[in-house]
Order: sequence, then C-alpha cells, then structure tokens
Amino acid sequence: MSDTFDGRQAIGPRTLIPDLLRSAPHLRPILDRYGLRGCGGEHGPMESLDFFARAHEVPLRQLLSELKQAMDTADTSATRASSPDTIADTIYLPFFKSGIVVVLTLGAAWGAYLLLRIAFLKSFTAVSLNEVNAHGHAQIFGWVGLFVMGFAYQAFPRSKHTSLAHPRIALATLWIMLAGIIARSGAQAFLDSRPYLLPVGMAGSCLEIAAICIFVWLIWKTLNASGKPLAFYDYYIFSALGWFVIQAVYEAVYFMNAATAPSRDILLALVSTWQAPLRDLQIHGFAMLMILGVSQRLFHNFYGLPAPQPWRSLIVLILLNIAIAGEATGVVLMRTNGHAWAALWYGAIVLMAFSLAYLVWGWRLHNRSEESDRSLKFLRMAYIWLFISMAMSVLLPVYQFVLLRAWAPDSQAAQIGFSHAYYGAIRHAITVGFISLMIVGVAAKVVPTLKGLDVRRLPGLWASFVLLNLGCATRVGFQILTDFHDMGFAIAGISGLLEVLGLAIWGLHLWRI
Repeated sequence: MSDTFDGRQAIGPRTLIPDLLRSAPHLRPILDRYGLRGCGGEHGPMESLDFFARAHEVPLRQLLSELKQAMDTADTSATRASSPDTIADTIYLPFFKSGIVVVLTLGAAWGAYLLLRIAFLKSFTAVSLNEVNAHGHAQIFGWVGLFVMGFAYQAFPRSKHTSLAHPRIALATLWIMLAGIIARSGAQAFLDSRPYLLPVGMAGSCLEIAAICIFVWLIWKTLNASGKPLAFYDYYIFSALGWFVIQAVYEAVYFMNAATAPSRDILLALVSTWQAPLRDLQIHGFAMLMILGVSQRLFHNFYGLPAPQPWRSLIVLILLNIAIAGEATGVVLMRTNGHAWAALWYGAIVLMAFSLAYLVWGWRLHNRSEESDRSLKFLRMAYIWLFISMAMSVLLPVYQFVLLRAWAPDSQAAQIGFSHAYYGAIRHAITVGFISLMIVGVAAKVVPTLKGLDVRRLPGLWASFVLLNLGCATRVGFQILTDFHDMGFAIAGISGLLEVLGLAIWGLHLWRI
C-alpha cells in the first residue's frame, strides 16, 4: 500500500515516486542527487520512497526531511539543470541488447549447435578446440562482459550519488568490445580451415583488451569524482575488474600460442596446462566475484534480506582471491612439476567452497523477503547452482578414483585418470546455472524499473525459469552419465536447445520493454 500524495504532510515512506513527481516535479533534483537521474523516465520508477532510500543507501529520515523542506520551493529551473545526460541515462540499453544478440548467436546458440554434434557423434572430441573456445569466448566477453559493463555504467555512478565519467567514451567501449568479440570469436570458429584469419582474431583480442581497460578506468574515474569511499562490497567489484583485465591479456597470449603451436603434441600440452587456469580466472575471478559483490548490495537493499557483515565479507574476499590464485597456479604446477601439486589445486577448491558457504549463509537467502517479485526465484536458484558446482568440485577425487573405478573401470575417463564429462558438468553448473541465471534475474528486475514499469505487473517469466533450470540439470546430469553409457549423449544433446529457448523467451521479453 502507498501513501497518496496530496500535500506536504502526506510525504511518507510509502509514497510512490511517480505520484510525488507528478504533483511536485520541482522535487526531482533531490532524488536525482541521490541517484535517480532519469531512472523510470519523467516521473521515475514505480517505487516507494522507502524502497528508493534503501536501494540508494540514503537515510530515509534525511530524504523525507529534505523533500518536505523543499515542498514550498517550486524552482523549475533547478529541475531543468538537474536533467541527466541522456547518454549516461540510457547507456545500459545498447549493452544489454548487444549481450542478448551475442548469447543468441555466437554464445549459447552456437554452443547448443556444437552440443548436438557431440551428441550425434557420441564424443566430446567431435568438435574442434577452436570451435569450442570461440563459443566460450563469446560467452565470457559478449554475454557476461557486455552485461557487466552496461550494468556497471548505469548502476555504479548512482550507487555513489554521482555522474558517469565521460559517457561518450563509455558508449564507445561498446563498439570497441563488439568489434573485438566478432573478430575474435568469428575468426577462431573458422581457424582450422582458414588459418589466415589468425591476424583478425588477434586484432579482436587487442580491441577487447582496450575496451576492458578503458571500462575499468572510467569506473575508477567515476569513483574518484564521487568523493565517496569504497563500501565493503565494492572491493569484490574491483577485485573482479582486476581479474577481468588479467584474463583478457592471458587469453590473448594463450590464443596466439595455441593457434601457432608447431605440432599437435605441443598443442595438447599447452591446452592441458593453460586452458583450465584461464577458465578459473574468468569464471571464479571475474564473473563470480562480480556477482558476489553485486549480490551483497542487491539482496539486502532491494529485497530486505539481512544485511551482510562487512568484516565477514572482507575476510572471505581475501580467502577467495587466495583460492582463485591457488587453483590456477595448482593446475600449472601439477602439469609442469608433477601430480603432487594437485594438492594445491584441491586445497584451493576446498578453501573456496567453505569460504563461499561461510559468506552466503549469513545472507539468509531462504528468509522471506520484504520485496518479492519475479526476479528473486532466479537469484535464489542461481546460488543453489553455485553450491552444486562447488560440491561437485570438492567431490571430484571421489568421482574420479572411486566411482569410476568401481562402476566404469573400462571407460576412457578411468583409463586416462581424468573425466572431461564430469569436469565439463562442473563448469556448466556454474556458467549457466549460476552466472546466466543471475544475469537473467538481475536484468528482469533492473530493466523494467529503469523504464518506469511496475515489475509486479509483468509476466513472471516462469517459462524461462523452468527451461533454463531443466536444460542445465539435463546437461549436468546426462553429461556425467556419458562416462557410463552412450545414451547420455543423446539426452545431454537436447539440453542446449532448452537453454537457448529459455534465453530467447527472456531476451524477447526484455527487448520489448
């Protein structure tokens, strides 16, 4: 229920922003100062002042006091002067739309096509390394990267009650990044038959590195302009940005070396040593830390769940960064100096799993939320998938050295001492189950709000929710089954179609609003 606005005394916690601004547009500069800045259009989003204060971390009593004091001052010129830059105001839109296009072409759709080929030929080596990595690259840089950049450009300045630094340069990073993704993933997908495309792919990598470095610089400039200190969850975001830059440079070097490997034996040694650490930096270092940082602001401020404890959060961040560096280093040392170094990798995985459990348990995601809407089911389910992937990682030695030897001793995975199927299932659980569900859920919350729509009156997106989770569960479960029986290939093969359909329904809905 909201307070109907009809005068000074009626301004209260439940007053809706559109009602307030229709009756008193001269109050807009006060809300703009605390981060409204064009959100929701002329009359703002369908939010109460209580929600706005919590979401923008403004003391509610202070906000209400300022609004009431300004009620008698109808300064329309101040309203015009506070109008936000239109580029900064809508900059998230082209990033989000581009991310949707990438995931439904070079990203998830291309991955679904590759999975069908694997299912038909009943072998994970049925598609080339370059094809698989072109898909993975588009997912990290195009799907995750573009959504992170668009969301950061829109949300970070508002969280610091300031304006985005150099919005025109920020918009230019979209086109630089897109050109890089198309050149890099497009060239790599056809590199086996057209090796002359290597310079195109390398040029794409250079463009991506440039776009990412400019992006990080702009976020830092925005922070400095605000004059505000970093909040505890901001350290997660800046840690993730650091890993974002590192992995971009790492992948460019790795791509060049893999593409120019003089023999297949050298290529296989290169891949077995350096590809897994790259994915660890991308998935755990960049994507996971970014999501953890955003979550610690989102769940409490937007849904009224318990506030995270800053000291606990910062301790866990240190442990997670140690674990990320440890798992990446452990794989390299294991491949180059012997299997005894596997203990470093496994210790890092255990440290990561328990640190995450310690952190997230304090959020009480299972509690009843004050603001429940369609996005919350995606976010809660995403964290279930995160812990499924962590549990599978911790249990990998049990699977590899106990279950496989007992139930499938003649399988290739048992013979070589490594299950590509199980390891790939772990990756899928976190990339689609955790990362993609978080992107879908956050976008389903943020975009309607920024467009001034009441999220509670929009479709629940249950079809997307069911299809994405069913597809992910099918892929994870039946991919593991391929170690024991070939029928797992056929069922796992259709999982990509389910996921792409779920993403397409969500993407079309988001695009239309």
